[in-house]
Amino acid sequence: METIHAQTQIETLTIRLRLLRESRHLTLSQVARLSKGQISAIALGSYERGDRSVSANKLILIANLYQVPISELFEPPQNFMPEERISIDVRKILTTSDPVAQKITEVLRNIARMRGDWNGEVISLRAQDINNFHIFTGLTTDEIKVVIADYKFPRSK
Repeated sequence: METIHAQTQIETLTIRLRLLRESRHLTLSQVARLSKGQISAIALGSYERGDRSVSANKLILIANLYQVPISELFEPPQNFMPEERISIDVRKILTTSDPVAQKITEVLRNIARMRGDWNGEVISLRAQDINNFHIFTGLTTDEIKVVIADYKFPRSK
């Protein structure tokens, strides 16, 4: 059982190392240059693939390079919403009695108020707006996806 748990943690670490680097739009070589020779591109690539063991010192160095707490390297990646803009049918969502949709409605009202673009019919959401719903509503990604699917307004191309 512990062997399976340890393997899962190692897989999470290798995935996180790559995702953190890629989220900063850095290549392996760029990270090597940023580290001023403390970590090579080859070594970092090996850590990301799980082909090579990584020391605690190297993990601290990598976390510092990416400016994240070291614990972030061991957190499973978040299941974020797709990177797309969507439009929500405000008329439809305002009439719902669904408590999950009502939580999202409150966030929508705040977004519209902050933007000053409330037209009362449709609100266009950016990918970041959608990704932040879980922070402001406490809802899971799956719950948010269901509400968005129910109230999404088709966008013209």
